[in-house]
Amino acid sequence: MSNYPNMSYCMCENTLLAMRQILNTMQEEGPMFVKEMSADEIRAYRALFTACEDFLSATENLQEEMEYEERDGQPDEYTEWMDFDPDC
Repeated sequence: MSNYPNMSYCMCENTLLAMRQILNTMQEEGPMFVKEMSADEIRAYRALFTACEDFLSATENLQEEMEYEERDGQPDEYTEWMDFDPDC
Protein backbone atom coordinates (compact mmCIF):
# COMPACT_ATOMS: atom_id res chain seq x y z
CA MET A 1 0.00 0.00 0.00
CA SER A 2 3.06 2.23 0.07
CA ASN A 3 2.58 3.50 -3.51
CA TYR A 4 -0.89 4.87 -2.81
CA PRO A 5 -1.24 8.58 -1.96
CA ASN A 6 -4.12 8.15 0.51
CA MET A 7 -4.76 6.11 3.59
CA SER A 8 -7.50 3.54 2.97
CA TYR A 9 -9.88 5.10 5.49
CA CYS A 10 -10.02 8.41 3.59
CA MET A 11 -9.05 7.62 -0.01
CA CYS A 12 -12.53 8.16 -1.47
CA GLU A 13 -13.01 11.43 0.38
CA ASN A 14 -9.58 12.76 -0.61
CA THR A 15 -9.95 11.64 -4.21
CA LEU A 16 -13.39 13.24 -4.43
CA LEU A 17 -11.94 16.54 -3.25
CA ALA A 18 -9.16 16.31 -5.85
CA MET A 19 -11.64 15.48 -8.62
CA ARG A 20 -13.81 18.43 -7.65
CA GLN A 21 -10.73 20.66 -7.84
CA ILE A 22 -9.98 19.36 -11.34
CA LEU A 23 -13.59 19.75 -12.50
CA ASN A 24 -13.86 23.28 -11.13
CA THR A 25 -10.62 24.28 -12.84
CA MET A 26 -11.77 22.71 -16.12
CA GLN A 27 -15.01 24.69 -15.96
CA GLU A 28 -13.29 27.94 -15.03
CA GLU A 29 -10.47 27.74 -17.58
CA GLY A 30 -12.20 25.96 -20.46
CA PRO A 31 -9.81 24.91 -23.26
CA MET A 32 -6.91 26.74 -21.59
CA PHE A 33 -6.99 24.05 -18.93
CA VAL A 34 -5.38 21.60 -21.36
CA LYS A 35 -3.42 24.12 -23.43
CA GLU A 36 -1.40 25.26 -20.42
CA MET A 37 -0.41 21.74 -19.32
CA SER A 38 3.09 20.35 -19.51
CA ALA A 39 3.69 17.14 -21.45
CA ASP A 40 3.81 15.16 -18.18
CA GLU A 41 0.56 16.70 -17.00
CA ILE A 42 -1.13 15.88 -20.33
CA ARG A 43 -0.04 12.25 -19.94
CA ALA A 44 -1.49 12.24 -16.42
CA TYR A 45 -4.68 13.90 -17.71
CA ARG A 46 -5.12 11.14 -20.30
CA ALA A 47 -4.35 8.45 -17.72
CA LEU A 48 -6.90 10.02 -15.39
CA PHE A 49 -9.51 9.82 -18.14
CA THR A 50 -8.79 6.10 -18.55
CA ALA A 51 -8.83 5.59 -14.79
CA CYS A 52 -12.26 7.24 -14.62
CA GLU A 53 -13.55 4.85 -17.27
CA ASP A 54 -12.06 1.92 -15.32
CA PHE A 55 -13.64 3.25 -12.12
CA LEU A 56 -17.09 3.39 -13.72
CA SER A 57 -16.72 -0.15 -15.05
CA ALA A 58 -15.50 -1.48 -11.69
CA THR A 59 -18.34 0.34 -9.91
CA GLU A 60 -20.91 -1.32 -12.17
CA ASN A 61 -19.34 -4.74 -11.52
CA LEU A 62 -19.26 -4.13 -7.77
CA GLN A 63 -22.90 -3.05 -7.80
CA GLU A 64 -23.87 -6.22 -9.66
CA GLU A 65 -21.96 -8.33 -7.13
CA MET A 66 -23.66 -6.56 -4.23
CA GLU A 67 -27.08 -7.10 -5.82
CA TYR A 68 -26.25 -10.78 -6.39
CA GLU A 69 -25.29 -11.20 -2.73
CA GLU A 70 -28.51 -9.49 -1.64
CA ARG A 71 -30.58 -11.79 -3.86
CA ASP A 72 -28.68 -14.75 -2.44
CA GLY A 73 -30.20 -13.90 0.94
CA GLN A 74 -26.91 -13.10 2.60
CA PRO A 75 -26.69 -9.38 3.29
CA ASP A 76 -23.18 -8.03 3.60
CA GLU A 77 -21.90 -5.94 6.50
CA TYR A 78 -22.60 -2.66 4.67
CA THR A 79 -26.24 -3.59 4.12
CA GLU A 80 -26.58 -4.70 7.73
CA TRP A 81 -25.05 -1.44 8.93
CA MET A 82 -27.34 0.65 6.71
CA ASP A 83 -30.35 -1.25 8.10
CA PHE A 84 -29.19 -0.73 11.70
CA ASP A 85 -31.62 1.27 13.79
CA PRO A 86 -30.01 2.53 17.00
CA ASP A 87 -33.42 3.32 18.48
CA CYS A 88 -34.44 -0.35 18.67
